[in-house]
Amino acid sequence: MSTTQSVIDAFQSLVSDLLANVGASRTTIRLDVPAHGFRVNAVVAEARAPGVSSMAVTGSIDQRKTQTVSWLERERRILVQNDCSTAEVQPPKELMHVHGTRAMMLAPIVRDDALAGWISVHYNVSVREWSAADVAALESAVDATHEILDRA
Repeated sequence: MSTTQSVIDAFQSLVSDLLANVGASRTTIRLDVPAHGFRVNAVVAEARAPGVSSMAVTGSIDQRKTQTVSWLERERRILVQNDCSTAEVQPPKELMHVHGTRAMMLAPIVRDDALAGWISVHYNVSVREWSAADVAALESAVDATHEILDRA
């Protein structure tokens, strides 16, 4: 079993690479992994572009009660939102108004048929048409997450 710090380090590398690969403003991973003390209401790892606020210090939102996470729980596929302000599945208002997110993608991490967490990719500069390459990069990050968890 890996140490909790080595698991965090692996996830930090993963979200940093994803941030660079898609040109995002912020990437995060949230997980429920009791053996390592991870809970989805806290960020396990986060990467940010310069000047972008951290979500790691806020834990006021009950993540599993948000519309976006409810959608992930139901659909079990990547949620792509090119314009958060007009999205049918409304992101948390705090995400848009406090953290400035204008577009995002969320990918579910499903383990043993349960939603164990998700990876988020935020873009704060403007609305954004996410490309097939962006979605593929997020899919690769999900695969890498499973590899890390399998070793954890």
